[in-house]
Amino acid sequence: MPDPENILFETESSIAESAATRRTVLDFLAVLRDSGYTLTPPVPVGQGDETVHFVNATSTPFKRVVAEGAEVGRLCHYQPCFRAHGERPWLFAFGMAGLLADADDDATFDEVVDDAHRATLAAVPDGRVDRVHVLVDERDEDLLRAVGAAADRHGGTVHALADSRVSTRWDYGDGYPQRGRGVTYYYRRPAVGCDEACRPDCPCPRWQPLSNSIVVESGARRYVEVGFGVEITAAIPHGANCFALPEIDDRVQRGLAAGLSPGDAADAVNLFRGVALLEESQVPAAAKGAGSVVRTFQGRLLDLLGRADDDLALLGAWGASAGLRDQLERERERRDAARERNLRAATRALQRDGRMSAAQLRATFGLEPDQVRSLRPHHRLPRRLQPGGTVSVVSPSWQGASVFPERARRGLDDLASWSGLRVQVGPHDPALPPGSREARADQLNRALRDPDVDGVLWMIGGVAASALLDLVDCEAFAADPKVLCGYSDATVLHHALYARTGAVTFYGPAVLSELAETGGTLDLTRESFLDVTMRGWSGFFPRSEVVYEEFVDWAGEDRPREAVPAPERRQLRPGTGSGPLLPGCLQSAVQLIGTAWLPDYAGHVLALEPADDGGYGPAEAAKDLRHLQQAGLLEHLEGLVLGRPRRWSEDDRRSWEASVLEVCHGTSYPIVSEVEFGHTDPVLTLPVGHPVQLSGVELSMPTPAVR
Repeated sequence: MPDPENILFETESSIAESAATRRTVLDFLAVLRDSGYTLTPPVPVGQGDETVHFVNATSTPFKRVVAEGAEVGRLCHYQPCFRAHGERPWLFAFGMAGLLADADDDATFDEVVDDAHRATLAAVPDGRVDRVHVLVDERDEDLLRAVGAAADRHGGTVHALADSRVSTRWDYGDGYPQRGRGVTYYYRRPAVGCDEACRPDCPCPRWQPLSNSIVVESGARRYVEVGFGVEITAAIPHGANCFALPEIDDRVQRGLAAGLSPGDAADAVNLFRGVALLEESQVPAAAKGAGSVVRTFQGRLLDLLGRADDDLALLGAWGASAGLRDQLERERERRDAARERNLRAATRALQRDGRMSAAQLRATFGLEPDQVRSLRPHHRLPRRLQPGGTVSVVSPSWQGASVFPERARRGLDDLASWSGLRVQVGPHDPALPPGSREARADQLNRALRDPDVDGVLWMIGGVAASALLDLVDCEAFAADPKVLCGYSDATVLHHALYARTGAVTFYGPAVLSELAETGGTLDLTRESFLDVTMRGWSGFFPRSEVVYEEFVDWAGEDRPREAVPAPERRQLRPGTGSGPLLPGCLQSAVQLIGTAWLPDYAGHVLALEPADDGGYGPAEAAKDLRHLQQAGLLEHLEGLVLGRPRRWSEDDRRSWEASVLEVCHGTSYPIVSEVEFGHTDPVLTLPVGHPVQLSGVELSMPTPAVR
């Protein structure tokens, strides 16, 4: 029998350069070869069919055979390839070892599943069977029986789950009638993650995916397909794992030395390995088909290399071939030329219609955020409020002041007393029906247009501000940005004005809620508003040691609320990030998806907080956050800040945080929770669109948000 290394490791790519990789592959395949499986040669990475954008299926050479219902026998193989486990490039597995076997009767099926189980255990480099866990959907009784029996004989822990988090259903694409269902093997990494007792369906970084054992059903035939990922690098940002190869870590360290952040270095190393393999396999870049993957990967790699101190030196340190360097240089030139063409076209369009939003410019002309910012001033500061200046209090949504007039008057008086501002309720055209969208828009627009008004404050939020989007005078605000402050339903107008004008507004207290407290505005609420809008403050946003969660009936109970100890801020995912801050209420922010008023989230530190109105809880919040993720808004953030939920139990908070980590799985930016803004008391005043820095649980503003 020929030496398997001569059959399997003909490529010169980084996929086979490691002795550790070869040992893992050979250990996996040795179990199968000893059990009578036939070893097949690998297929070139560029060879596939119209349904394979890049070779990522171990059974690719046999896909058509399976689809046509022919017998396969028992095959084992190693396929140099790369598989994306998510959107981020550091979620790649390089190289797939696997098997494909007929399994028409139950006895054969059980035997093949046992073979796959033994091969997976044999390939675990540290041999720790107690760290191998298997997820099974309890509906798949045949798999549960077979995998359970294999685990009893050879080791490993089986988790049978009824919920959809198992994700064990596969569709092989157009033109292929077969369907798949299966189990997933995970390796439990020590000393990381949330809890020693968590299951492998937890999104924490403790769990390293190893392989999938898939039952393939095509008509009356049944097969078992196993794909085992080697050189898995998903854990690089989270520390060592059982497949952390020395040369990968060396390249990451070289990236760090070149000035890349840990996440960028890990991303760049994986992308480099992918494009090196594709270049070696002579897969050309193109606008469509498999070549579009090459172009996408090259573009992402170039973006990351642009953040290094010396990108050419870094490529040399990584061992880039002359051919790969030439490919990247050609792609850089092509991208630069396309960017210039698109920028000129966008400039002409913006000259014709100055109201085009950043989202429209990006969608229409394919511009990057930095290009949009270059077209017009995208970061405009309002004048700071001064004692003696005039602020107009408006109600773009709920007309709460008419329901609680005494409380409204107390809030107006209290604001005037400690700020020194002249406070007035904004007028509107008396001919318009009170509370109508026309009247509410007229009140806001009068404040925006009036040169004697220095600031605009919200009386209270509500649920109706989105009705005003097409009526708000964005041009008047762009011509004379002034301090705008409110929260909750004000989110839609904050975000819309930022998208249209680039000017800074403020997500902060409202008069009827925060500024009308019995006993006076809370200290942190008052001082943060004064600091950010009047004093030209910069620095670290303060924390509060107490929180006021008690509900006092505004209509009849006139007493100060009692404070309780505040939950500490929690670091859900470590790291640092910086960019313009984009705060808002979660259920309000989703209203802008699909509209022309949606700001570009890319490059921002996003700050979201849930309102507890109407029984809104962690399940509803998770659904809305998933909506943002599915709209593509959470992928390119610089950080995520979560506001302190009001009157949620500790279980509710933990459930919400777990959902956030699940939805954001596949991203690498820092995440912190329990920050003092939004529907909580006391409350910070946060700028919308002004640069901040997030490091651990600390949020800071390096420069003032007013001029």
